[in-house]
Amino acid sequence: MCFHDESWPVRDEACLACGTFCLAYPDECLSELPTLFERWTEQLTDQIWSVREDAAVALGDAVAAYGPSMLDKVLPVLRKSLPAARDQLPMTRAEYKRLHNDVGAHTGNQVYSCGSLAPKLKKGPAPGAGRIGCMSCFVDRPKAPWEATDGCIYLLRELCVRFANRDESDREDVVMGDAVLLPLMTELADVCRLSHYPQSDDLRTTLWRQLPPIAEALGKRRTKSLYLDLFIDSLAKNLDDQYSCASQLSIHAAGQCSEEIADLIGVGIFRGRLEATGQGEVAFDRLMEDRRREKNMTAMSGGKFAGREMFHSPFGPPMASQLI
Repeated sequence: MCFHDESWPVRDEACLACGTFCLAYPDECLSELPTLFERWTEQLTDQIWSVREDAAVALGDAVAAYGPSMLDKVLPVLRKSLPAARDQLPMTRAEYKRLHNDVGAHTGNQVYSCGSLAPKLKKGPAPGAGRIGCMSCFVDRPKAPWEATDGCIYLLRELCVRFANRDESDREDVVMGDAVLLPLMTELADVCRLSHYPQSDDLRTTLWRQLPPIAEALGKRRTKSLYLDLFIDSLAKNLDDQYSCASQLSIHAAGQCSEEIADLIGVGIFRGRLEATGQGEVAFDRLMEDRRREKNMTAMSGGKFAGREMFHSPFGPPMASQLI
């Protein structure tokens, strides 16, 4: 029932809880597995990013619980949904901004409930397995194609982190080898290059945030030889805010991604790959200089503050050092 609740935090926790149950009690959950798999794959394309992410975590738990048979079900879903952003309707940034700022377009519209994308004050039971909850509504904001691709990025992260390395896999009989993974990562790199819709920036932000743990799981050798070149041109373009029309969120995510992958494979090697694209190396140098300056400030303070804690907001909770 909670999978169809109007409140997205309820759907979010339902995904995680059922995945945990399957991991802890695989035999007892086996009879409900077809229904659970259908629900998890539905939530993988949810309108809320955290629901998509936790659906991916739950599917990873299911693969860990049931092994190759479950992986054989997950991979077709991944291959089908990963290119979905190609079907996103074209829209320019100017049109998107104009739509957001159009008073007429936002006047007299349906009011939505807190923690829900279902309409407020509209009661009525949904037929079949529709949304349930405090309002029992059956109207919902349509899902967007790019959100399905976004959910697949989280699913790829789960499969890589948990099953890409044979020595550290959650199961000895499940390994994401390059023969399976490389075509998926190639498709991901291609679909994330698309920019005919404004939410493409959000999709790339998700990619840059999830690529470092994927690279860490694949290891230095596989990342350098097979996977880095798939993404380096898009990363270099997104990294340089002087020539990019990208949002500050995606630029920051690209910078963090660059730093973490450079730490993995070596700063000199990573900068060389950037330089080969003809862009991004100046922005990367600027980024690394900022990081060195931050470390120097931390050292000068005697290690009392580190990272974001140096720039403590008076409106935030007290830092640990202030509680002693």
